[in-house]
Amino acid sequence: MSKTFGYARVSTDEQDIALQEDALNRHGVDHIFWEKMTGARMDRPQLARCIKVCRAGDKIVVWKLDRLGRSTVGLIEAVEALEAKGIQLVSIVDHIDTTTAMGKFFFTIMAAIAQLERDMISERTKAGVAAYKARGGKMGKPHFVRDYPKRLARFNDLWPIIYAGGMSGKDVIAEMNKADPAAPKVKTPQSFYNWKKKGFAGFYPAEPITDKESGE
Repeated sequence: MSKTFGYARVSTDEQDIALQEDALNRHGVDHIFWEKMTGARMDRPQLARCIKVCRAGDKIVVWKLDRLGRSTVGLIEAVEALEAKGIQLVSIVDHIDTTTAMGKFFFTIMAAIAQLERDMISERTKAGVAAYKARGGKMGKPHFVRDYPKRLARFNDLWPIIYAGGMSGKDVIAEMNKADPAAPKVKTPQSFYNWKKKGFAGFYPAEPITDKESGE
Protein backbone atom coordinates (compact mmCIF):
# COMPACT_ATOMS: atom_id res chain seq x y z
CA MET A 1 0.00 0.00 0.00
CA SER A 2 1.42 3.35 -1.03
CA LYS A 3 2.08 6.06 1.52
CA THR A 4 1.95 9.85 1.41
CA PHE A 5 4.70 11.88 3.04
CA GLY A 6 4.87 15.60 3.55
CA TYR A 7 7.97 17.75 3.30
CA ALA A 8 8.07 21.22 4.84
CA ARG A 9 10.95 23.69 5.00
CA VAL A 10 11.49 27.18 6.39
CA SER A 11 14.57 29.26 5.73
CA THR A 12 14.96 31.10 9.05
CA ASP A 13 14.07 30.73 12.71
CA GLU A 14 11.60 33.59 12.37
CA GLN A 15 9.42 31.79 9.84
CA ASP A 16 6.47 29.77 11.11
CA ILE A 17 6.15 26.26 9.76
CA ALA A 18 2.54 25.91 10.99
CA LEU A 19 1.07 27.16 7.67
CA GLN A 20 2.79 24.40 5.76
CA GLU A 21 2.04 21.74 8.35
CA ASP A 22 -1.66 22.60 8.37
CA ALA A 23 -1.85 22.42 4.57
CA LEU A 24 -0.01 19.09 4.49
CA ASN A 25 -2.18 17.58 7.22
CA ARG A 26 -5.33 18.62 5.36
CA HIS A 27 -3.93 16.74 2.39
CA GLY A 28 -3.80 13.59 4.52
CA VAL A 29 -0.08 12.89 4.75
CA ASP A 30 1.10 9.97 6.89
CA HIS A 31 4.20 11.75 8.18
CA ILE A 32 5.89 15.14 7.75
CA PHE A 33 9.61 15.66 7.33
CA TRP A 34 10.59 19.24 8.06
CA GLU A 35 13.72 21.31 8.47
CA LYS A 36 14.96 24.86 8.90
CA MET A 37 17.43 25.48 6.12
CA THR A 38 17.90 27.89 3.25
CA GLY A 39 16.68 26.63 -0.11
CA ALA A 40 19.96 27.68 -1.70
CA ARG A 41 21.72 24.79 0.05
CA MET A 42 21.73 21.51 -1.82
CA ASP A 43 22.43 19.29 1.22
CA ARG A 44 18.99 19.07 2.82
CA PRO A 45 19.15 16.04 5.14
CA GLN A 46 15.42 15.74 5.85
CA LEU A 47 14.48 15.91 2.19
CA ALA A 48 17.08 13.23 1.45
CA ARG A 49 15.66 11.13 4.29
CA CYS A 50 12.12 11.61 3.00
CA ILE A 51 13.10 10.45 -0.48
CA LYS A 52 15.04 7.50 0.98
CA VAL A 53 12.07 6.07 2.91
CA CYS A 54 9.75 6.36 -0.07
CA ARG A 55 9.08 3.42 -2.31
CA ALA A 56 7.91 3.41 -5.89
CA GLY A 57 4.30 4.59 -5.95
CA ASP A 58 4.58 6.61 -2.74
CA LYS A 59 3.81 10.32 -2.82
CA ILE A 60 5.58 13.40 -1.47
CA VAL A 61 3.47 16.48 -0.85
CA VAL A 62 4.90 20.01 -0.52
CA TRP A 63 3.18 23.30 0.12
CA LYS A 64 4.98 24.95 -2.83
CA LEU A 65 7.63 23.79 -5.30
CA ASP A 66 10.15 26.25 -3.89
CA ARG A 67 10.22 24.14 -0.71
CA LEU A 68 12.18 21.56 -2.74
CA GLY A 69 14.70 24.15 -3.93
CA ARG A 70 14.91 27.89 -4.49
CA SER A 71 17.21 27.59 -7.53
CA THR A 72 16.27 25.98 -10.84
CA VAL A 73 19.16 23.54 -10.49
CA GLY A 74 18.09 22.54 -6.97
CA LEU A 75 14.49 22.03 -8.03
CA ILE A 76 15.43 19.98 -11.09
CA GLU A 77 17.74 17.73 -9.06
CA ALA A 78 15.02 17.12 -6.47
CA VAL A 79 12.40 16.31 -9.10
CA GLU A 80 14.82 13.99 -10.92
CA ALA A 81 15.49 12.13 -7.66
CA LEU A 82 11.76 11.57 -7.20
CA GLU A 83 11.17 10.43 -10.76
CA ALA A 84 14.11 8.02 -10.62
CA LYS A 85 12.49 6.20 -7.69
CA GLY A 86 8.98 6.32 -9.11
CA ILE A 87 7.80 8.73 -6.39
CA GLN A 88 4.79 10.92 -7.12
CA LEU A 89 4.85 14.63 -6.33
CA VAL A 90 2.11 17.00 -5.25
CA SER A 91 2.56 20.76 -4.86
CA ILE A 92 -0.53 22.19 -3.18
CA VAL A 93 -0.23 25.88 -4.08
CA ASP A 94 1.13 25.22 -7.60
CA HIS A 95 -1.66 22.69 -8.33
CA ILE A 96 0.80 20.05 -9.53
CA ASP A 97 -0.01 16.36 -9.10
CA THR A 98 2.12 13.90 -11.04
CA THR A 99 -0.56 11.23 -10.82
CA THR A 100 -2.49 13.29 -13.39
CA ALA A 101 -1.74 13.76 -17.09
CA MET A 102 -0.65 17.37 -16.57
CA GLY A 103 1.48 16.32 -13.61
CA LYS A 104 3.25 13.69 -15.72
CA PHE A 105 3.82 16.39 -18.33
CA PHE A 106 5.53 18.47 -15.62
CA PHE A 107 7.97 15.59 -14.95
CA THR A 108 8.63 15.34 -18.69
CA ILE A 109 9.37 19.07 -18.99
CA MET A 110 11.68 19.03 -15.96
CA ALA A 111 13.58 16.04 -17.37
CA ALA A 112 13.96 17.84 -20.71
CA ILE A 113 15.30 20.96 -18.97
CA ALA A 114 17.75 18.84 -16.97
CA GLN A 115 19.03 17.12 -20.14
CA LEU A 116 19.32 20.46 -21.92
CA GLU A 117 21.38 21.84 -19.04
CA ARG A 118 23.69 18.79 -19.08
CA ASP A 119 24.14 19.09 -22.85
CA MET A 120 24.95 22.80 -22.56
CA ILE A 121 27.49 22.15 -19.81
CA SER A 122 29.10 19.43 -21.93
CA GLU A 123 29.28 21.72 -24.97
CA ARG A 124 30.77 24.57 -22.92
CA THR A 125 33.34 22.21 -21.44
CA LYS A 126 34.35 20.85 -24.85
CA ALA A 127 34.57 24.38 -26.28
CA GLY A 128 36.69 25.51 -23.34
CA VAL A 129 39.08 22.58 -23.70
CA ALA A 130 39.41 23.17 -27.46
CA ALA A 131 40.12 26.88 -26.93
CA TYR A 132 42.65 26.07 -24.21
CA LYS A 133 44.47 23.60 -26.47
CA ALA A 134 44.39 26.07 -29.37
CA ARG A 135 46.25 28.57 -27.17
CA GLY A 136 48.94 25.97 -26.54
CA GLY A 137 47.58 24.75 -23.23
CA LYS A 138 48.09 21.19 -22.09
CA MET A 139 45.60 19.04 -20.25
CA GLY A 140 46.50 17.10 -17.14
CA LYS A 141 49.02 17.68 -14.37
CA PRO A 142 51.93 19.99 -15.35
CA HIS A 143 55.27 18.24 -15.84
CA PHE A 144 57.68 19.20 -13.08
CA VAL A 145 60.31 20.36 -15.61
CA ARG A 146 58.90 20.69 -19.11
CA ASP A 147 56.01 22.99 -18.13
CA TYR A 148 58.16 25.44 -16.13
CA PRO A 149 60.47 27.55 -18.34
CA LYS A 150 63.00 28.36 -15.60
CA ARG A 151 63.34 24.71 -14.62
CA LEU A 152 63.54 23.65 -18.25
CA ALA A 153 66.37 26.11 -18.91
CA ARG A 154 68.27 24.92 -15.85
CA PHE A 155 67.72 21.27 -16.75
CA ASN A 156 69.09 21.99 -20.22
CA ASP A 157 72.21 23.58 -18.68
CA LEU A 158 72.72 20.53 -16.49
CA TRP A 159 71.93 18.03 -19.20
CA PRO A 160 75.52 16.99 -20.02
CA ILE A 161 76.12 16.15 -16.34
CA ILE A 162 72.73 14.44 -15.96
CA TYR A 163 73.30 12.46 -19.16
CA ALA A 164 76.69 11.30 -17.91
CA GLY A 165 75.17 10.17 -14.61
CA GLY A 166 77.02 12.78 -12.62
CA MET A 167 73.96 13.91 -10.65
CA SER A 168 71.64 11.93 -8.41
CA GLY A 169 67.88 12.31 -8.62
CA LYS A 170 67.96 14.17 -5.31
CA ASP A 171 70.51 16.63 -6.69
CA VAL A 172 68.45 17.25 -9.83
CA ILE A 173 65.27 17.90 -7.83
CA ALA A 174 67.14 20.31 -5.55
CA GLU A 175 68.32 22.24 -8.60
CA MET A 176 64.83 22.33 -10.08
CA ASN A 177 63.31 23.69 -6.88
CA LYS A 178 66.08 26.28 -6.67
CA ALA A 179 65.63 27.33 -10.31
CA ASP A 180 61.99 28.34 -9.82
CA PRO A 181 61.00 28.84 -6.16
CA ALA A 182 57.55 30.11 -7.23
CA ALA A 183 56.65 26.79 -8.90
CA PRO A 184 55.08 23.94 -6.91
CA LYS A 185 57.86 22.28 -4.96
CA VAL A 186 58.94 18.79 -6.00
CA LYS A 187 59.24 16.85 -2.75
CA THR A 188 60.91 13.60 -3.82
CA PRO A 189 63.25 12.47 -6.64
CA GLN A 190 60.74 9.85 -7.73
CA SER A 191 59.40 12.23 -10.39
CA PHE A 192 62.89 12.41 -11.88
CA TYR A 193 63.37 8.64 -11.86
CA ASN A 194 59.95 8.06 -13.46
CA TRP A 195 60.82 10.51 -16.21
CA LYS A 196 64.24 8.92 -16.66
CA LYS A 197 62.62 5.49 -17.19
CA LYS A 198 60.67 7.04 -20.08
CA GLY A 199 63.89 8.30 -21.65
CA PHE A 200 63.17 11.89 -20.60
CA ALA A 201 60.25 11.95 -23.03
CA GLY A 202 59.41 15.38 -24.39
CA PHE A 203 62.81 16.88 -23.56
CA TYR A 204 64.93 18.05 -26.47
CA PRO A 205 68.31 19.43 -25.33
CA ALA A 206 69.60 22.54 -27.07
CA GLU A 207 72.88 20.71 -27.79
CA PRO A 208 72.34 16.94 -27.98
CA ILE A 209 75.12 14.80 -26.55
CA THR A 210 77.14 13.14 -29.28
CA ASP A 211 78.82 9.74 -29.01
CA LYS A 212 82.19 11.47 -28.83
CA GLU A 213 81.10 13.75 -25.99
CA SER A 214 79.55 10.89 -24.07
CA GLY A 215 82.75 8.90 -24.30
CA GLU A 216 81.23 6.06 -26.27
